[in-house]
Amino acid sequence: MEEPIEPEEGTPQSSWTLAIAMLRNVLDGDTYDAVASRHDITRTAVERRIKAVAIHVASTAGIAGLNAEGAAFVRRLRLHRDAIREALDKLGTEPPAHARHVRALTDEEISSGALRIRGRSHHHHEDMALYYILLATGARPLEIARLEVRDYLHADGTVRHISSVRSEVAITGRERPLFFCSMRLEEALNAYLAERVASRQGLGADGEYRGLDPASRLFLSTNGQGFEIKPYGSNGQKRFRCRAIQETYRKLFRYAELKQVTALTVRHTVADRLYARGADESQIGLLLGIADRSAVRDQFPRPLLSLDTLTTDLV
Repeated sequence: MEEPIEPEEGTPQSSWTLAIAMLRNVLDGDTYDAVASRHDITRTAVERRIKAVAIHVASTAGIAGLNAEGAAFVRRLRLHRDAIREALDKLGTEPPAHARHVRALTDEEISSGALRIRGRSHHHHEDMALYYILLATGARPLEIARLEVRDYLHADGTVRHISSVRSEVAITGRERPLFFCSMRLEEALNAYLAERVASRQGLGADGEYRGLDPASRLFLSTNGQGFEIKPYGSNGQKRFRCRAIQETYRKLFRYAELKQVTALTVRHTVADRLYARGADESQIGLLLGIADRSAVRDQFPRPLLSLDTLTTDLV
């Protein structure tokens, strides 16, 4: 099975040359883990940086048989290694403009997207809740698939506005805060859970957790089970994928008519809004599950206003 390079965070300008070197290493047969160990960074960071370079090469070099979608797979990259190496030789040390910027969604895009999803979805209560939880928390889709009813509700049925991404839920394996403080999200989740009770999906004891099993998944797939999560990688590697929830989010972005939007775009949107409210890198890193402040600066750089904007009507 082909192993996709996960498009988690963007490649910073300062890492462009390093990303090119990493891609060369992988073309030569190195594993992500070997490259990560050599450069003393995480495997996810290796995947992130390689993907940015690979997609740029696939989009601009005109390599027959390789497009931007195919550039997400290591096996396809290695099939075209000679042509990719030639294209890499022509790249400069500065990343292209699009590699330095990932746009954030506007209020209008989010609101109009929600209206389109509501009108087009066959399971609009769950889909609306999935849409808003990504935007309100910045959690990764795999983490959302792992959430349980007890992560959202207290035993008495009230909402846990201050909750946590438990260690067994977090991709990093480290617990971090999780906040259910969005009224839109709360309304959508409450409607979805009420629908689950009415459909008798994942029921528990009466009078607790609104009648739901606290250990059942917060979101269920269309067959009434939790989204299927499968391990992959070499023996001993704690790596998992959930294709069903990834496909669900692609469907939601398509319904919303949000072109070229991914979970990464949403995480940038969350970071951008937190910066606008005065958050610093450590707070954003804590919420998004990134321990190193410098990694937050690289992956989610703070938007900078031009000097003329900053100095207009300064006094």
